[in-house]
Amino acid sequence: MQLETTRFGTIDYDDQSVITFTQPIIGFQEYRRYIFIDGPPESNLIWLQSIDSGELAFILMDPRYVVPDYSYKLGQHELSELAVTVEDELDVFTLVVVPQDPSQVRTNLKAPVLINPKQRLAKQTILEKSSYPVQFILSQAAEPNNPEEVDHARPNA
Repeated sequence: MQLETTRFGTIDYDDQSVITFTQPIIGFQEYRRYIFIDGPPESNLIWLQSIDSGELAFILMDPRYVVPDYSYKLGQHELSELAVTVEDELDVFTLVVVPQDPSQVRTNLKAPVLINPKQRLAKQTILEKSSYPVQFILSQAAEPNNPEEVDHARPNA
C-alpha cells in the first residue's frame, strides 16, 4: 500500500507492518494505526508514522539510552490489553519533542509507548507510581556506560 506523507513523501508499506494502538496516543484520539520508519543512521531514533494522516508522525527513542535502568510495571489489565503475560515481551519507547532550541530536546519518561511486536498492538501508558519526569531534557543525560548494551535498531516488529 502507499501513503503520502509530509515528511517522507510517498512511502510503500505492507498491511502486515501496521501497528494498532489499543488506546490512542494522548491528544491524538482519532489516530490509532502507525508504521515504523527508520530514523537517522547511527541514532537511537525511529519514526512512528500515522497511516491515518500523512501529516502525523512522532519521533520515538528507547528510554534506556538515557536511563539505562529504565523500568515500568504494568497491571494485569494492561498486559492483557497488549496480549502479553510479562513486560519483557514488549518493546518500550518514549516520545521525543524537538523544539527549535536543540538544548531543549526532551523525552517523556512518564508516559512510555509500549509495543507488542508479535501481535502488532501498542498503547501509551502513564506510569502513575513513577518518579520519571514528563520532560526529561536529553542534553542533561549521561551516556550509557556501554552503548552496545542498548539496542538502537528497529524494534522487533
